[in-house]
Amino acid sequence: MNQKITIAIDAGHGGKDPGAIGHRGLQEKTVNLAIANELKKLLNNDKMFRTILTRKNDSYISVNKRREFIQKHRIHLLVSIHANSSKKKGVSGASLWIISNNRMNREISNYLKKNQSSNLLCNNLQNIFNANKNDLFLKKTILDLQFNNLKKIELDLSKHLSEELNKQIKTKKIDLNYASLGILSCIHIPSILIETGFITNLVEEKKLSTTAYQKKIARAIYIALKNYFINQWKLNKKKFN
Repeated sequence: MNQKITIAIDAGHGGKDPGAIGHRGLQEKTVNLAIANELKKLLNNDKMFRTILTRKNDSYISVNKRREFIQKHRIHLLVSIHANSSKKKGVSGASLWIISNNRMNREISNYLKKNQSSNLLCNNLQNIFNANKNDLFLKKTILDLQFNNLKKIELDLSKHLSEELNKQIKTKKIDLNYASLGILSCIHIPSILIETGFITNLVEEKKLSTTAYQKKIARAIYIALKNYFINQWKLNKKKFN
């Protein structure tokens, strides 16, 4: 692997938006940023990766601004970090989220309606689009195929994340969920959102407030990313041997 893999790390909420708040007063935005910074350290210390952060401090950045920022960079994967909440104090556990088919279909339709050049597609695809400006069927077919490929990446990565989170923080079975979340809806980037635990659960709130637990979560994400990309590299190598 000669080219570094660029990971965008999104620490959810920030500034005037605290996110969920625990019963002891722990704010989600603080936990998200702490885990994001730990993950950044681990990835940047590995020659395989480079990182960008959607926010580096306690600042408010809207979802649209985060998307615009992500779209300006050539990245290979977006990881969005959050903590969950519930009115029921006993609810606990981590969860993983990827974009729903309905939301992505809307994003693809909106992109095609604009019918303009952008930096969202690789050069080869953009050249095809430019040469077939009026062929909406062809362009939609290409974007649908691209979405299917992104979805496969997300599904495969979620298995690695579930395995490593179970190892590192001994959480219960981790479910993969689908949602219409703006941060996950870039049409050209595989994206996954990690709910690291329930901040409204007294036990998990206490854990999430500690540096040691935050580091465990960051390490689980790092190992999952590394294992996923190494596995993909091996599979691709086999194809061409």
